[in-house]
Amino acid sequence: MTNSLERIFDGIIDALQSSVIPAIEDESARSQAYGVLDMLRNLKPRVEWSLGPLHDDVSQQLTLIARIAALTERVTPAPPAGPVDAALPPRLTSAEVEPMRDRLDEYLCEVLRWADENRSRLPDGRAEEIEAAIRDQQRARLRREVKLTAPPLFGEISRGQ
Repeated sequence: MTNSLERIFDGIIDALQSSVIPAIEDESARSQAYGVLDMLRNLKPRVEWSLGPLHDDVSQQLTLIARIAALTERVTPAPPAGPVDAALPPRLTSAEVEPMRDRLDEYLCEVLRWADENRSRLPDGRAEEIEAAIRDQQRARLRREVKLTAPPLFGEISRGQ
């Protein structure tokens, strides 16, 4: 599950207030840090996750859930009940899509547990097929996330620059 944007902002603001700014001795640098803190506090209520990647996540999850439903038709014991989110309604905000994505993630975790617990009762290779489908979807999602993530500044961080 992904951290909420609000939690990320709160963590950054807290780190600046409690650790970074008190350690800055240069007045000019401290003023700049307070400016950054002020900017973050003003951005927090105005910023939300980009809808495109969230929409892609949910669309792919719904496709995967439909595939899992087809793989588990007439299987005993039955898999966990599917989510009520069977389609992605149009014109949602990212604040509305994010919890939907999280609910679908939780459902896929339930399916993984179910497949593992019922491996011996499922048709041969079915549990592995379900696991592979979920793993492939997660890998694609992770690749997309990595492409969206800026390279870390490890060198600058380690040198304190």
